[in-house]
Amino acid sequence: MNFNPKEQTQKCINWIQTWFEKQSGNANGAIIGISGGKDSTVVAALLCKAIGNQRVLGVLMPNGIQNDISDSHQICKILNIRNITVNIETAFNGIINAIEMDLSKQSKINIPPRLRMTILYTLGQELNYRVAGTGNLSERYIGYTTKWGDSACDFNPIGNFTTDEVIKIGAELGLPKDLIEKVPADGLSGKSDEENIGFSYKILNKYIREGVCEDAEIKGKIEKLHQISRHKQEPIPMYRYFFHEFDNE
Repeated sequence: MNFNPKEQTQKCINWIQTWFEKQSGNANGAIIGISGGKDSTVVAALLCKAIGNQRVLGVLMPNGIQNDISDSHQICKILNIRNITVNIETAFNGIINAIEMDLSKQSKINIPPRLRMTILYTLGQELNYRVAGTGNLSERYIGYTTKWGDSACDFNPIGNFTTDEVIKIGAELGLPKDLIEKVPADGLSGKSDEENIGFSYKILNKYIREGVCEDAEIKGKIEKLHQISRHKQEPIPMYRYFFHEFDNE
């Protein structure tokens, strides 16, 4: 499958513009968490192209000390977007201390993304801004995302692009190579994404786009992760009971 970065970048910008005009509920702008990684960098740049940098607010949300936070500041400076910093360390520790049980490492890892979601939606409501999603297709396909955390958003410009495609869009937008090709990491576990999932994005992306994976063991793992994470990807199941308006559409 041939990917045309120039074409897809412009179509994505057009899509954002249309969404704000017709589906945003008359929003004043967009709010986005700036992590310092390629995904939030590319989405922020797309937003600036689509609706103007004066309507984009970047939020930096370290949990205590974030070693690469200078990358987040660099992105905001390059794009010339307003930005604020909200440190979540106190809230994170408050939750840990308030729950009177020993939490697993994974449970603790999922708290920061959900706190960041709360902050973005609080500020979004205050400003009448919509929350921009920054999750890509590769992560979503295998459920490498926190439910009601980094997966929560009002709209997502890159949700159907693989990691490779996001990098190409970033290059098309003229973003610094060191930012868009930065080794992806969740900033929570101390490991890179590929160390956490056990295979490379290159292998995953080839499977997503071509249905091909030469390694049977990895193919099985990808398919299993996709299956068990369906609850993160699909609408909330609800028992259906009669409701006149819906049943007669």
